[in-house]
Amino acid sequence: MAKAKLTDLLPLPAIRMVLNSCAVPLEPLIHQVSSLPKESDLEYYFVPAEHMKLFAPYHRPGKPFRNLKLLNYDQPAIAVSFYNKHKYKVERDVTPVVARNILQEQRDELYSRSYLEQLSTEQQQRLRQLDSLLKDLHHNPNELRFCISNYHQYYRYWYCSYRFFDDEDRTKTSTHNEHLLKHTQRTSAVMASERLNIVFVDMSQISRPVPYDNKLVDRELETYDIAIPFGLSALYAKKNS
Repeated sequence: MAKAKLTDLLPLPAIRMVLNSCAVPLEPLIHQVSSLPKESDLEYYFVPAEHMKLFAPYHRPGKPFRNLKLLNYDQPAIAVSFYNKHKYKVERDVTPVVARNILQEQRDELYSRSYLEQLSTEQQQRLRQLDSLLKDLHHNPNELRFCISNYHQYYRYWYCSYRFFDDEDRTKTSTHNEHLLKHTQRTSAVMASERLNIVFVDMSQISRPVPYDNKLVDRELETYDIAIPFGLSALYAKKNS
């Protein structure tokens, strides 16, 4: 895999300093936001639309930075929700040669570790299992079928769904979905690579405790100067312009 160019990466500590001065917390019930992710490898911030221009230098349509994503630049959200998808792949009909190489590599790693430390009960069972499979492969290579899958790693790909006004009069709305960047997982050979996500929000709308489908009615009734309650309804009045 090709390494990211320096021009594709941003100094995240400096950007975090800016975020410390303008990012805001959003909470379900208080704001129009739901299903907030709590995963440690997913870093995201909500920024009020009035601070959006601070991030204009990082807005590169068609050529985004690798470690910073502006999910909805110029489309501040009036409602936000998150959801995830279980991402996996299954490689079927893996050949005995490929399977043997994988098994042998795992077996050699455990065997070498046994010289340095006491293997756990689980590791000892795994070593016996690997030896048994390698033996079966050696004697009956065509009696076993293999596949490769990361299904049980339960890797979740997070998405943000946001609604925004898409006309100048702010009477029509649309909804977009964007995936979020996650920190890469730390391994013994590769250090973790941090990635930030920013969601711009319309604080005047997202702070209203009304579903986004009702926001247009909410805004329409605001244009009336007087409200006279009667029964379960109210009579709204304003002067003709």
